[in-house]
This record gives sequence, structure tokens and C-alpha cells, in this order.
Amino acid sequence: MRLKYAFFLSFFCVIILSCTDKKPVSQAQAASVQQEDGVPVKKVDSVKVAKTQPLTYKILVPFAYRFCNPDTLINKNWVELYKDGKDYYVGKARYSIQKKEDACVGGMTPHLSGKRNTILFVNQLPVNLGKVKAADVEISDTTFLAPGTTSSFTFAGKHYKLEAKAQGEDVYKNYTLLLNGERICREAEVDGAYFRLLFAGDLDGDGKLDLVLSLPLHYENLRVVLFLSSCAPPGLQIGKAAEIVDDFSC
Repeated sequence: MRLKYAFFLSFFCVIILSCTDKKPVSQAQAASVQQEDGVPVKKVDSVKVAKTQPLTYKILVPFAYRFCNPDTLINKNWVELYKDGKDYYVGKARYSIQKKEDACVGGMTPHLSGKRNTILFVNQLPVNLGKVKAADVEISDTTFLAPGTTSSFTFAGKHYKLEAKAQGEDVYKNYTLLLNGERICREAEVDGAYFRLLFAGDLDGDGKLDLVLSLPLHYENLRVVLFLSSCAPPGLQIGKAAEIVDDFSC
């Protein structure tokens, strides 16, 4: 499975989705994506959304990358979601990229590091810089969305249940996340890894719930996904805006 996944990663490390058409596009195409029979972008108070151009998101996280070159992606115009104490903020991206030896690949790899307690780097967010509204949920490095568990929390006066379901042990089949009964993620097979909630709150300025989730497909896989309410298909609560995929197998 690892070889198969490495082959996939050699083609894509950042999967970019338009908030209007929901279709993955390549890095080279991202700047010229046109809207075709898409879902209209919902209006937000903090930004004027161009009617003719969809919002296209790219994300990175602090990591020693093998298949991505963060130098070619991130720049001074990006922002970051970070945590300070119990509060969450969006600010201008503060980061460093250093080449370091990776014994597993026998060469140098770029290490992207944040200057703060960075959760996510993103090329744009339609929300004002500063403190962001977050759900009343405890999040830590050891809090997982293991199959059979539920994370319950409140945001903007609404109660939420994020449920994890799967079949099997160690290698999970049909690993699924449900948000108040609505399926937001289902993976056919996950090998020795658990999903994890990284952030719950408002990142697009519309007052509705957004999520950042770690959704690895195996125990040596990095996969982080940004879900935004403003990217939701009609009638749904939330939609995938972007994801980052890489690997740390040895």
C-alpha cells in the first residue's frame, strides 16, 4: 500500500479545490480556474467575493516534505492559523524553510517550520486577521477521532456531534466521519492510523462552523484537509476547500 501511495504522491502533494466547482486542479492551472456550472460562493461580511472567479485554496502545515517543495508554494502573502494559549488567531504567515538530511530518503528535504504554534498555512482566508471564533472543544495531540468515538461541542449557539465509524481493527474499512449525521469524509481503507480534529471554528467569516482535520490513510502518511462552510454544496453544512498530502515512511 505504501508503494502505491508513494506513486500517487509523486503527482500530487497539494490538492487544490475551487469553492465553486469542487474539482481538483493542478498547481499550474490554479491561477486560471474558471467557474463552470458551480455552486455560488456564499457572501461573507469581511471580503468582497469576485463573481467571475472562484476562491481557490492552497494549504501547507509545518512538516519535513518529500513530495512537496514548500519554497515554490508559500510566500509573504499567505496567512496562518495558530494557537496561543487557549485562543486561535489568523495572522500573516511567519515561517522558515531549511534543507535538512533525511536518512530515510538518503538526501536533503525541505523542512517548513512555523514561528508560532502553527496549525495551518493557507494562501488566503476571507476573514479579518486577529482572533478567530473557535468551538468549545478540547483539542490536543493525543485526542483522536478513533472509530466508535464522538466529539461533542458547541459553536455559535449550535450543538455539534462529530462521529467516527469504521469496520475492522488496525486496518479500518470505510472509515467515516459524520457531522450531525452528515457524512463529511469516508475512506475505503486506513492502515494503522486515526483521524484527528485540529480546529473547529469560523475561518471564512460567515459565522458558521469550519474544520481542519488530520485524515491520514496510513500510519506514515501526512494528510490534512480544510473544510469550509462557504465551500459546502447546496443543502450541506460544509465542503472540502483544500488538502495537503505527503509521506514520512522509512
